[in-house]
Parts: sequence; C-alpha cells; structure tokens
Amino acid sequence: MVTQQFEFCLKQSNKMKKILLLSTLGVCAFAQANAQIPFPVNITPDWTTQTVLMPRSPLMHQNIFVGGLDTVQSTATYGNPAGKAPAKQWHDFIGFAKDSAAIGDLGWVIVNHEMTTKDNNLGDGGGMTTFRLKRTAGDKLEVVNQTLADGRTGKFFNVDFVNTVGETGMNCGGITKAGRIWTAEEWMQSSNAGIYAGGAGYRDTSDFVIGTTTPAGFPGFNGKTLKRFQNLNWMVEIDPKNAKAIRKQYNWGRAGWEGGVIMDDNKTVYLFEDASPGILGKFVATTAGDFTAGQMFVYKHDGTTTKWIAIENNLDTLVNLNTVAIRRGATLFNRLEWGAVNGGKVYITETGRDAFNYNSGNALNGVISPSLVDGYKTRFKIVNGIDFPGTDANAADSVRQGRFFDYYGRVIEFNPATDVVRSFLEGGPYTATATSKDLPYYPSKHFSNPDGIDFLTIKGKSYMMVQEDLNGTSYNRMPNGLTQTVCEMYLLDMSITTPNINDLQRLTASAPGGEITGAIQIDSKTILVNCQHPNTSNVAPYNNSLTYAISGFDGSDKLSIFENQEVKAATFSVYPNPAARELHLSKSMDVAIYSMTGARLKVLRNTQTVDVTDMAAGTYFIRSAEGETLKFVVQ
Repeated sequence: MVTQQFEFCLKQSNKMKKILLLSTLGVCAFAQANAQIPFPVNITPDWTTQTVLMPRSPLMHQNIFVGGLDTVQSTATYGNPAGKAPAKQWHDFIGFAKDSAAIGDLGWVIVNHEMTTKDNNLGDGGGMTTFRLKRTAGDKLEVVNQTLADGRTGKFFNVDFVNTVGETGMNCGGITKAGRIWTAEEWMQSSNAGIYAGGAGYRDTSDFVIGTTTPAGFPGFNGKTLKRFQNLNWMVEIDPKNAKAIRKQYNWGRAGWEGGVIMDDNKTVYLFEDASPGILGKFVATTAGDFTAGQMFVYKHDGTTTKWIAIENNLDTLVNLNTVAIRRGATLFNRLEWGAVNGGKVYITETGRDAFNYNSGNALNGVISPSLVDGYKTRFKIVNGIDFPGTDANAADSVRQGRFFDYYGRVIEFNPATDVVRSFLEGGPYTATATSKDLPYYPSKHFSNPDGIDFLTIKGKSYMMVQEDLNGTSYNRMPNGLTQTVCEMYLLDMSITTPNINDLQRLTASAPGGEITGAIQIDSKTILVNCQHPNTSNVAPYNNSLTYAISGFDGSDKLSIFENQEVKAATFSVYPNPAARELHLSKSMDVAIYSMTGARLKVLRNTQTVDVTDMAAGTYFIRSAEGETLKFVVQ
C-alpha cells in the first residue's frame, strides 16, 4: 500500500505542484539561522543569455582557454611530425599544480577533454591540455609562453598519451593532490568494435602489452596483454609540467571512474564510479606517496566485520572491477561522480538517474546505498506529507525495484572515521511537472544533478562549490517550455550542518547548452571554472567550451550580501522606520532579519510584527521568502 501510494503521488501534477512550491519558498527558505554569506553571489538566472552568467563587481570574470580557438602544441603522433592544432573541446576537470618559480607565476593548469573523437595530431579519444598561469598588474591572469623538455614551445600543450600509455579514454573528472594530477577515463566499452566506432573513434585496436608497447609500464603487470578497449577506463597519472602521461593506475582497477580524492595521509585513495549501479572504491598504499603498491577495496556498507571488500591484485580481476565488486555484495550507488575532502570527510556527488532499478542480473548481489534510501524517504515525505512508515530495508527494496525516480540526485557525505555514508544535500525541489519561468512560484533555487564538486576557502571560511550537469529539463530542472539547459554552480557555507536547497548561493551558470564544471581554487583570489559543450549558436567565444576565471574573493568578506545583487522590488512595506520597539509589516508573511554584514539574525514565520527591542541601534535588512528586501533602522 505504501509503495502504491508513492507511485500514485509521483504521477500527480497541478494540485501538488503549487502547494509544494509555495511551501518550499515560504518555509524552507528560513530553516537555517545565523548563516553568514560574506559576499554577493545570489545572481538571478537569465534563460535568454548566450554567455556564462556572472555576479556583479567586485568579482571579476576573465576567459582563459577556449576550445577550438586556442592553438595547442602537439607531439609526433601516428606518424605525423610534432606541430600544432586547434585545442580539443568539451572541457571538464581542471587540475592545478602550484609552481611559483618566477615572479607572479601561479602554476600549471591542466584541463580534461571529455571526448572520443579521432585526431591525427592530438590523439584519438579525449585528452588533456596543460598551460602555465601567472598574475600580472591589475590582478589579470596571463598564460605564459613556455619551452618544454621535449622542445615544444608555446602557451598551450597537448598531453601525450599515445606515445606513453597507449591512448586515453573520454577524460572526465580526476584528482589533484600536492602537485600530482590524475585523469579519469570514464568511457566504458566492452569491445574493440565499440571503441573503433566505425572508424570515427580509436584507430588502433591491436592488443596492448603493458610496459612493452609504450615506455610507461607498471610494477607487477609489465608484459601482461590487454585487449585495446581494456586499456581504457583507468585512472592515469599526468605530468603537467612536461605534458605527458606517466602511468595508468592498473592496481586501482578498471571501472567507470569519474573522480577521486587522496586523503591527507597520502596513502588512502577514494574512487567514485559514474555508473548505475556504481561502486565506491578505496586504495591504501603501502608507502605514503607511492601508489604503485598497496591494497584495493570496494565499499559494502552493511559488512559485519569490515565495510570493505578486499580485491586481489590480479589483472583479470581488476579489469572487470565493477562486475566482481557487485558479485561480492558491494554497495550500489546511482552515478557517483566527483568528490572532495572537507574537515576529514569526503563529499561526493551522486548525480542520479530518472528511471533505474537494481532488480535483475548481477545487481541483485549488491546492496542499496543508504544515500538512495535517504533520497527515497525524503521524496516519500514530500509527496505524501508523512514520514515513510516502513523500515530502511523496505525503502531499499523500493529503490531496487525501480520505484524511486531520482530526478535531482544529491551530495552525499562519507565519514572515513566511521565508514558511514548518508545524504548530505538532496536536490530539488520536487514537483510532478515543470513550472513556467514567468510564474511567481517558480523556485528561486533549483538544484539538480550535481557533478563537479570542490571547496573554496575565503578568509579561513569553507564553502562547497557544487556544479550541475542536468540529466533532463523536466521536473523543474529547467523552466517549463525551455529545451536548452543552463547549468548552475552554487556555494554552500560548510558551517551549516543540515543544509537545504535554500542555503545555496548561486555563483555562476553555464552558457545555454553547457555543463558547468571543473571549479577549483588556485589561490586566495581566484577560482577557475569550465563551461563544457555550450550551444554552437551562442555568441563567441561562448559557443565553444572554455575555461574562465572568477577573481576577487580575497576582498569579498568586507561586502554585504545585498550589495550589487539583483534584489526583487518589494511588494510589502514596513513602519515605523526608524523603529524603537516594534517593526510592523503591511501583510503577514515569512521573513528573515539580516545585519549589514549578512548575518541572519532572526527567522519569523507568518508574522506582521517584529520585536526589535533586543537589537542594537543600527541599519538592518528584512527579507521575504521571495527575496524581496527592504532596509530599516533600529533606534
């Protein structure tokens, strides 16, 4: 009966839609008290723009690297001499290796290309581009001319995979740790015909011999033979300063890895698989910093003596890691993508998938992740108005059988100290159908299908940077009637322990059609961000994939959250102003009171009177659930 009720509610639209949206905006917007956002980031989406969306001054925007337009220097490849070619597109992960050898130098930036195209000069499949950044007068960034050890000279350099590790896959996420960088080859294929793609994909389908076919071997696996398609979909370590691959990380296993993190011990690696079902991996190195020897594990949250299944260091096993892991009872996730570490905990994006089930084949051997159980129970309460009445096992069974449509995904939290995983921030808000962008009850915050994730530190305060890659446009992932996607990047104050969607602050958004991804902080002033595969009809250069910088964070803590923002005109008034004892509102409503520095001081629901006797003399802001804001003075 519970399942039938949930499935029925998922199909309802008009009545539930309006009630839910008004409830979300009118109540949830004020669930967190005393959150402080010290800079103006709450930009308003413009669904008709043809550029990336940016907050107003004092934050500054600068385009750095444009796919298809900027020229990269190539090595001798497929019998072609070293030369140059237009950069590849589909920018995804950004790695950064600090290097301040010269005055003003910041370090090496390396950008993934999530492609599978054939290229005579740059190599088939995906690949990476590396370049060196410096800061010039006026706080501008500049790509520096370099000469590499192999003789290539220029600004942008293609990373050589062909002559080092035997090609690369569709490069998506990756790992940055203490100047070392790994790229993830996500594109899982099961045959050479699949990677050949009728001549449009990989030209070389011959067997690959580790350590013989190319110079980059691997201890314990040299001389082993792989089918060519099996030499894709590993994590690969890169040398950004010399623009070449170092080795494929065969002992971490072959899977649909999207990203990973290396912990502060410089021994423990967590790996995240973008698959449905996907797995959570862990590798523990024998010696800190040496990832060629150690033990591989996969996560099983309901394990009795341990939560980790040990995987033998055998190439036949490692090449089929997902299948082996699930057969042995691993925990099943719904598209894990990127991860980042904050406060000793690992935060991972679980992007979600609209329709899925784990009720057949090998998936029957695995166990449903607590994050999906949390997501199912949260959705059940939204659509039914009551807590899920069954057990977690009942909820897991509903997920397994395909009764949970995971439209929005979530950010999950994994605690290495306890080996416990939970949903940290659910996407949404859920509605049975999308609503028009022109209606007043379209949600001002709509967080869907998180993909990229990292952390930004401003004056010692930590913010999550989380980026969308929309799986679709329905269910309020985009306003009703819009078929193009505009993916958004949000900041979350990590001092909020139980966040909800309304605690997010929108920092930037992609040009139409693009994914927003790759955000990484390179110093106290600047983050880099990618806009991937935007519409080719956008204005130049926003019709190409591009890497851009947002700078100015080092001085942002002196600003009010209401300076330089798009603030809605108020449809209410307050009096008297100045006020000594009580501030009266012209209508009953939900409001929050903020200081001039952005500290949220009070949250009041369904009120027309605010007691100000406990507030110091000064100027304050009162803000409605719809974002309408007025300034008032306490005497």
